[in-house]
Amino acid sequence: MIREVLRLAGKLDDSLRTRLGRPYHALLGAGLVVEIVKSAREAPHWGERAGGAAAAGFAILLFSALLLHQLAELGAHVERRRRPPG
Repeated sequence: MIREVLRLAGKLDDSLRTRLGRPYHALLGAGLVVEIVKSAREAPHWGERAGGAAAAGFAILLFSALLLHQLAELGAHVERRRRPPG
């Protein structure tokens, strides 16, 4: 079942990337930037709960890695569009 969900997620991602292109990547990237900023704004409150700083730091690292991935995907998409057909 997990494989089927992953396969369907891949197909949906490919479909959205094909249909929407750069705006799709821009939307995902913008969402990640919003989450990074939100996490950073909550920094003064990280120590208020046990493990808060570690969890928030991990979230920022994760969102940053996902943003990096989205930027790389966008770059690859732009390069594919620039190549001459054939």
